[in-house]
Amino acid sequence: MYIKKISLINFRNYGRIELDVGPSVNIIYGNNAQGKTNLIEAVNVCACISSHRTSKDRDLIKFGEKEYITELLLHDDEYDTDTSISASFYTEESEDNPNSTAKRELKHDGIAVDKISEYMGICNTVIFAPEDLNLVKGAPASRRKFLNMLISKVSPTYYDALNRTNRIINQKNASLKSFRGDIKKADDNVLDFWDFSLADLSAEMIMYRYRFTELLSRKASSHHSVISDGKEILRIAYSTIGGAVELLERSFSSEEELHMFIAGTLSEAIYARIKGILSEYILSKLKASRRYDVEKGISMSGIHRDDLDIKLDGLSMKNYSSQGQQRSAALSLKLAELQIIKDFTRSAPILLLDDVFSELDSGRRVSLLSGMKDAQIFITCTDREYIENELAKFLMTDIDPVFFKVTSGSCVREE
Repeated sequence: MYIKKISLINFRNYGRIELDVGPSVNIIYGNNAQGKTNLIEAVNVCACISSHRTSKDRDLIKFGEKEYITELLLHDDEYDTDTSISASFYTEESEDNPNSTAKRELKHDGIAVDKISEYMGICNTVIFAPEDLNLVKGAPASRRKFLNMLISKVSPTYYDALNRTNRIINQKNASLKSFRGDIKKADDNVLDFWDFSLADLSAEMIMYRYRFTELLSRKASSHHSVISDGKEILRIAYSTIGGAVELLERSFSSEEELHMFIAGTLSEAIYARIKGILSEYILSKLKASRRYDVEKGISMSGIHRDDLDIKLDGLSMKNYSSQGQQRSAALSLKLAELQIIKDFTRSAPILLLDDVFSELDSGRRVSLLSGMKDAQIFITCTDREYIENELAKFLMTDIDPVFFKVTSGSCVREE
């Protein structure tokens, strides 16, 4: 699948634009602060309902406007048909009215899609950006978002479970806030209800996250070995509620069962048995944390605090790595994401490269481009000639890039 046309209304610094794009390599160039990244961001928002720069939809609306609309016309190679998706967001919010209602609308072929899980995966993208360094050196929330987005792109049921989990955690936190600092005031019946609901959902989420972290670790390790010429070993481990990972691993009766689980071929009966064991354990941990939760007025234990432990040669990369090593690890993670999506969907995702060439040395650029020859690519840069030379070095000679010049919220295709 590839994008044929990009249409934007009131997105960031763009008023209204329509771009017919190429099925292979699209190069978006221009001076800094003109809107190149905004265009890449718009594609990602439309495809995945996620920005790599902000968590607030309001930030994406052009100044002085109340709504943005993004739309992609897609071509499905497998069925030789066109289809469209669109994502929009409307709000009356202002400085005088900060709590106004807001509305997001998703459409597929012009028909409203009620559930985000039914929209995710129609068009998959993978974005490479300078912000990727946060996957290694940033806060746990950056790594959770990365893992959540990856799994959601290939498993709609995960996205539904994630939404239900977040909703219950928010409701539990509202209860804890009302009891804060007073254990006698705490209503155990209310908290029991939330904890029972969370235990089952958390067990499901932990199994998903453990499996995909193992897949990420294997593929990222392989990519990193190439990037470092075999001199460094990258490993990624899943970190969650204390003891849950160890219990999960012990619950498999054999190494073969564990391998089947990671491969996605484990029987439903064995899966349900292990999930039940994990659910009981999580419930006990949530109850053990109750007094502390009430004291703080918030859930101090749970999968909302999960993280990925990224190690290089056995040492935590947050504390013991250079910026160059962090760039290599982040690139390896993103290449692993690309490979996992291809493996699960049997289709190459659309690749969005936001000013990454200037951040990478020659060896890392080779690694980045080596797996991209069968995908549609969008590249932002400031220097057209430089990027043409880079593509000539690393891509097949029969690729005919399409160029777009960006100037102050205007984007023009150059023939």
